[in-house]
Amino acid sequence: MPKRLNKKPGRSTELLDRISRAFSRHERLLIGLALGVILLVFASFAAIHWLVSGPQLRRWVNSDPEELLLDYEAGSCWMPGIIRLRGLTMRGSDENVQWWFRMEEVRISVSLLDLLRKRFHATSVTARGLVFRLREKEERKELSAAHLARAPKIPGFSDPPLKTVDQTPPPPRAAARRRYWTVLVENLDADPAPEIWIELYRFAGHARVTGSFSIRPHVEAWVGPAAVKFVSGSVTLGSKEPLLTSATGLGTCVIEAYDPERVRGPHVWPRISGRIQMEGGLTDLAFVNYFLRDSKEPRLVGGAGHARAEIVFDHGIGRGEGRFETRDVIARYSKGTLAGQAGGRLAVTRWDMERDILDISGSHIDLTQIATSATAHDERDWWGHFQFPSGQLHGGLTARTAVDARDARPLYTLFRANLPGWAQGILKLDGIHATAHIHLGSDLLELRELEAQGGHFHTAGEYEQRKNRERGAFLVETGPLALGLEIDAAASHLHLLGARKWFEQERTRWQSLAEGASP
Repeated sequence: MPKRLNKKPGRSTELLDRISRAFSRHERLLIGLALGVILLVFASFAAIHWLVSGPQLRRWVNSDPEELLLDYEAGSCWMPGIIRLRGLTMRGSDENVQWWFRMEEVRISVSLLDLLRKRFHATSVTARGLVFRLREKEERKELSAAHLARAPKIPGFSDPPLKTVDQTPPPPRAAARRRYWTVLVENLDADPAPEIWIELYRFAGHARVTGSFSIRPHVEAWVGPAAVKFVSGSVTLGSKEPLLTSATGLGTCVIEAYDPERVRGPHVWPRISGRIQMEGGLTDLAFVNYFLRDSKEPRLVGGAGHARAEIVFDHGIGRGEGRFETRDVIARYSKGTLAGQAGGRLAVTRWDMERDILDISGSHIDLTQIATSATAHDERDWWGHFQFPSGQLHGGLTARTAVDARDARPLYTLFRANLPGWAQGILKLDGIHATAHIHLGSDLLELRELEAQGGHFHTAGEYEQRKNRERGAFLVETGPLALGLEIDAAASHLHLLGARKWFEQERTRWQSLAEGASP
């Protein structure tokens, strides 16, 4: 009996030992697996960090640096899906534009799995120190030295930014998808953004950029919703010529997805919608001279004041207005100057961006306290109010205008009408109210169907100045008296007898010429 009792505890102990050893093996196995997983995770972190901090990611993305180039000074990724970069730059181009941006510091939440599908997919981006530049590609014949001097420089791209005639057909869409990476950025928040430079217009100061965009060369591009809040800063034409100081505003934009191989140049505008609102101070209107460069005069200088504008774009069609008030502005002509105060409203009734046609019907300009040295007898405290019931800017100004002014003589200078001094005296017209069709262009002034009433005088007229040639026909009436005034580059003279009949014949001839050959 005692021997049997002694055997049972031995078997139990042996069983317990076996169970214990079995559990120990499983524990070691589990611990080994856990350690393996941890090591694998750390190895994957290290691999991703190596991928980001080394050149490999850039090699993958930069298969065609002319189309898309990614670079940065330093990068790390010690947390899964969180990339931190310093000195990030990216540039790209298509058939329409070239663009470039730099971020001093950036934190990116990125989809790691998308990297395996050739997609750099940033689900959120928080950045500091954003600098953005964009410029259009142009035909060589369309570029001017004045334009090139004001367009932004883009590192890595040659100047000027020319459209190229590539005889090589673009890669098939399927091949382009396989070859090129997609860059998809969502929930971008860049604050501050010290420079936003688009074509000729440069904002420098404090802005905040938010939004999203996607780019895949030769396949697809889209933007938005995106927004730029202009907190404070200045707007210049190019890098130096001031437009606005102490500028604030907001711009929003959506560009619907398009194929850059099929939608080129201005034809992308019907896919663009958004809004731009901005206001600030004016210090010098000299920047206007750039837009008048095809015309030798006037040359503007001075003009401190204030300006604001708001335009809403719906699929490439803009509507809105701009208002301005300036003082101490000077307009210099070869034969004198006009100086004083100016203000007005530019009505953007319809702006077809694709066709570059701006309807300004409803605009007006007011000139007050004007001093002039441009007429035979200098005028002081001259004023003039210009209404444009209808008008269009398209390679020049074509408009129906109504004018109320103190007298007519400074108008000859404003519209570059080179009348003789004796003719200015006849056509002075104190307290003038006039209507006319006007066409202003490069080396071109046309004044048609003029009807003016001033004092006891009524004047009708037709006038044209092309380069160095000018001609005109005017009828001046007061009561039963009438005077015909013929202006020609070779000789100008009066018609005293039969003036009304002569002018009717002249006006009919001018109208026939206008119908036969438009400006």
